[in-house]
Amino acid sequence: MNGRVRSRVAALLLGVALALQAGCRRNVLRVSSIPPDAQVYVQGKVVRLEDSNRRLAKKIDEKKARGKELTEEEAEFQKNRKRLQGTPVEYEFESVAAGYSLYVLKRGYRATQTIEYIKPKWYEYPPIDLFVDLLPVTITDTREVEVTLEPDPGRGGGS
Repeated sequence: MNGRVRSRVAALLLGVALALQAGCRRNVLRVSSIPPDAQVYVQGKVVRLEDSNRRLAKKIDEKKARGKELTEEEAEFQKNRKRLQGTPVEYEFESVAAGYSLYVLKRGYRATQTIEYIKPKWYEYPPIDLFVDLLPVTITDTREVEVTLEPDPGRGGGS
């Protein structure tokens, strides 16, 4: 191999290595309520602890399938992953430029339903998003929603 071919192969290998190490985006919808500790449903599904960090949940599932041992942090997450969350909750969502149906309820209060539209940030539009996904860091995009629940006098609300 001459020097020119070697440098091209090295550059190609370096490019592939960088692409494999690329970061990604993590989209989180944080829902809080007044009063706190309300139950949240997103798209008709109750929010559990595992919905706050789907990447970790997937990593744990893959490790368990291969029979590998979990770290202390992973074991703690695994122990509680099916637990229901009360507000404030975090829900890791997939798509931007989408509407998410939120249903929030708590005993003694009127249930509230709303649709939260997730508008893309400037770096989530094509072709910029491709370059952002190739950065060697994880970008976390956190969107916050606060829902105020009204007392339901017929059910002893607000007490």
